[in-house]
Amino acid sequence: MRRLRATLFGNGYLAATLILLLVAVSSAPAASLSPGTEVGSKAQHEKWLEGLRMVSAGRLSEGAERIRQIVSEGIRDERVQRVNDWLAEFEQLQRDRSERIRAGYDKYAAWVNGDIANFEKDHKRAWWRQAIQDCAWAFGTTEDEDAFRAEPWLVRAIEGATKVATEYEGEQKWRQAARIYGPLRGIFPFNKSYREAFERCQSHIRLQLVYTNEPVWGYGGRSEWEEAVKDIVPEMARAAFRRIDTDYLREPVFAEAAVAGLDQLLLMAKEPKIAEVFKKLQDKDVVREFCMRIEAKRQQAQEADELDVEDLIGFFERALIINSETGLFPQAVLVHEFVLGALRPLDKFSDMLWPADLADFNKHTQGKFSGVGIQIRKRRNEPIEVISPLEGTPAYEAGIQAGDLITKINGESALKYSIYGAVAEITGPAGTFVRLTIRRPSEDREFAVRLERQEIKILTIKGYERDEEGHWQYMVDPEFKIAYARMTHFTEGTTEELISLVRDLRNQGMRGFIFDLRGNPGGPLKAAVDVSDLFLDADKQIVSTKGRFGKPWVKSSSDEMHYSDFPMIILTNEFSASASEIVAGALQVHGRAMILGERTFGKGSVQQVLPLTAREMACLKLTTAHYYLPDGRCLHREDDSTTWGVDPDVKIKLIGKEMVKVRDLQLKKEILKGKNQKRLSAEQLEALTRYRSSTNPADNESDETYDGADDDGKGDDKANGDEEDEEELELPDREDENTFPEVDPQFEGALLLLRIRLESGERWPTRSTQWVLAPDDA
Repeated sequence: MRRLRATLFGNGYLAATLILLLVAVSSAPAASLSPGTEVGSKAQHEKWLEGLRMVSAGRLSEGAERIRQIVSEGIRDERVQRVNDWLAEFEQLQRDRSERIRAGYDKYAAWVNGDIANFEKDHKRAWWRQAIQDCAWAFGTTEDEDAFRAEPWLVRAIEGATKVATEYEGEQKWRQAARIYGPLRGIFPFNKSYREAFERCQSHIRLQLVYTNEPVWGYGGRSEWEEAVKDIVPEMARAAFRRIDTDYLREPVFAEAAVAGLDQLLLMAKEPKIAEVFKKLQDKDVVREFCMRIEAKRQQAQEADELDVEDLIGFFERALIINSETGLFPQAVLVHEFVLGALRPLDKFSDMLWPADLADFNKHTQGKFSGVGIQIRKRRNEPIEVISPLEGTPAYEAGIQAGDLITKINGESALKYSIYGAVAEITGPAGTFVRLTIRRPSEDREFAVRLERQEIKILTIKGYERDEEGHWQYMVDPEFKIAYARMTHFTEGTTEELISLVRDLRNQGMRGFIFDLRGNPGGPLKAAVDVSDLFLDADKQIVSTKGRFGKPWVKSSSDEMHYSDFPMIILTNEFSASASEIVAGALQVHGRAMILGERTFGKGSVQQVLPLTAREMACLKLTTAHYYLPDGRCLHREDDSTTWGVDPDVKIKLIGKEMVKVRDLQLKKEILKGKNQKRLSAEQLEALTRYRSSTNPADNESDETYDGADDDGKGDDKANGDEEDEEELELPDREDENTFPEVDPQFEGALLLLRIRLESGERWPTRSTQWVLAPDDA
């Protein structure tokens, strides 16, 4: 498999020659067995069919063994031999993966035992934090999660680590505590105490990260928090609460909302590390008065038998008065924080879109924005680095290249900007201009470009890799005419993109399609319905929704043109969410596509964007219903759910290091050379993706812990207000090299199954048949 693609996609004279040879040999259409075509004797044919069904059900080793038996009996059918060879190569890949995964597990287990032994020698508590990090990495490589949770060394590590986490909380070292609770929450997803402790730490970390005095260039000298709360007024909160009353998925419990909103204000008032921003927090008497009065209102809300929406608004109004009389916070900050707390008891997807949030939200849902068309990154006290220009944009046409450094924006040093400030300064209304000063390290020169901002369309569909001209290539197997496309997210323009692509691929003779929805967070419901409709025959139910009021809403496929006559495999993982799950679930239920990979995220809730003011300066993104698949299953995952999302027909799970390799492969392929850039060396590609690729456990804390911590996602404890642990430097600098090859096992599995399907002519079994064949996998 890899040898074939290396030949097809290789560079240089030799590769071109081999391609010509392959075209000559494969000019005739690939032969395939028609359903029912005999293979050898009747017994051999039955064994062949049984092997194919096992492979299609994910029982690859058993199926491969059946087909090996036929080959060992001397059958001379070329097609059986090819299937046997493909399976043998994939089995070798799986054996290699298993060996590496097992070696990793043994290493991490040894590290945990070493951490415990080190603590017993010197009693430095940082060893417990290290131990629980190592436990998390071991958990990511285990095959039997329940057996793992019973490991004696894990039990010992949890005992020591939770004691230390409690001490960190008492010392207000929230980041250090979160580094323990975060991994524990992952290992024990149904443990409520770990989940609540992690969220408690996050709340403190967020305040310390958000409220700083550091001005940000690109916001007119304002800090990021000042930009975030700009134009917020109390009426927005009142309107939001009333929309919750009329439109929320369930009957809201307004007493919980009032208590949570007041708790958020108390949390702010008692957070010492934001006192440099809000000077009145340094006045203990004022803080004491504010807290006493807010706590009295909190107790009143907690003791109330029942509150309605106007009662909640009354508590909010009273908090505004208390804040006005004490002068503790700017009014917009108090409104923002009270609403943040009041929404927390609803669900994690209901949220406010304040005036400062709307432009970015619209950019992602509509798939367009006004700017110059470059993907950038920024590390603290460094220039802005161009990851890639976007094809056909002002930056691309001006010759800006991957790897260029932006040293100045409109004459101001780029060192002054955060990534958010830089984006705010570079983007702007179409027809206006921005001046960028570029340093090109490869040519040791600096120059300036004046770019006119234009409306930039965000393309959501990518191919397997780019050709020399930078165009995406989709046909991954020209012999079998198997195509591949990856959809990064859903926007209003996604369906148009996909229709155009599928039409072109069909004109090229596409016979099989790998549709990659891994990591796709979703998007508008209409886009999910339209994408599903494209691949289903008419009158097939796609999705239904059910809320608190009214009849369920049901949507089925239309009578328009459909592409339903070729086999499909959809790739999913735990980060495939929302619209991705609707598409995968609908096509799976109707037997239109096989799902390969891992179980999806489980976001089965509908959010409506509800304007709150006449000028639509703020909106409420409110959960109003749940999604249901055509078979009646709800996708949504609650905190205590044991089933959710879409389960794969064929499960191939990647561990963390493999995910890093796959992500790096994707990033390298996405990078577009500049208009006049001759080549991107392997070293340049590695440098442009390296910051995302750490495999050291210490560098891969929970993303939620570090949300917004730094421009490159790496935390800086001292800069962000959290004290370094006094024992931090005593920990060993362990090497944990990622030795996994740059191979995507899930893609390889999909390619294998599509080749076997097209070569054999045998259809994949239905999901119910698979459960009969493989009850242990259900």
